[in-house]
Amino acid sequence: MNLESLQGRAIFGKTTRIRPLQLGPHAGTYRIESHRLERPDGAVLEGRSSRPLDDRVDTVVLYFGGRNENVVWAPDMASFNPRHAIYAFNYRGFGRSTGRASESRAKADAQAIHEFVAARESMADLAIVGRSLGTAVALWLAREARPRRLVLMSPFESVAAVLRTRRLGWLAAPLVTQRFDGVELAAGYEGRTLVLLAGTDTSVPHAHSRRLCARLPEAPELHVIGGVTHQSLPRSPGAQAAIARFLSSGSPVAGRSSRPSAAA
Repeated sequence: MNLESLQGRAIFGKTTRIRPLQLGPHAGTYRIESHRLERPDGAVLEGRSSRPLDDRVDTVVLYFGGRNENVVWAPDMASFNPRHAIYAFNYRGFGRSTGRASESRAKADAQAIHEFVAARESMADLAIVGRSLGTAVALWLAREARPRRLVLMSPFESVAAVLRTRRLGWLAAPLVTQRFDGVELAAGYEGRTLVLLAGTDTSVPHAHSRRLCARLPEAPELHVIGGVTHQSLPRSPGAQAAIARFLSSGSPVAGRSSRPSAAA
């Protein structure tokens, strides 16, 4: 196994369980579909999406998960966000996605996911949501796709910076080639941003997240969600309610019909 594969395995981790979302007030108003996205190198990405039952979509949401996270729960964010089409794909090697994850592959796959969704939905009002490791992927795609809104949960400066907070991590930090440099990427996004931090976070220090926030051209809306951890933050009712308020604010056209959904 080469260095890229070893670093990818260490950085991305491996999913061991699916943590479901406690459904919100709009449960039962959407349907969930499964998708398969084939990549040129033969890898297949497992995806799921949710759309309103009447197919009237105001906003399209792309969700990128964190380390060890199986994202098949993410379409249920629609139970807090009516009139949203929400798409999430597992990284390579996660869930039923095949192949091996790396920074370069995750970024290329994110671009392919955006193109996949754009063939099925109107992208006039696009929002990208990322959690932890996924915040760097979300920030990278945001520079390319230019969404109107961006949600970052537990954003971090870089993999090397996080390693330096670990015992003896400073020894490994100089060897990291898959940097996921969120600070550099943040300076390239000029839209509106919501940043959510867990009340207790032993994985990404709040100071790191706040330094990344300082690099965003427009000061973000920032909330610390009490009573949750790094792992439980995205599935907490407080976080989902904050995301729903943010995504519903300033939508350009209510009740806009999207393109017909194509078969996956």
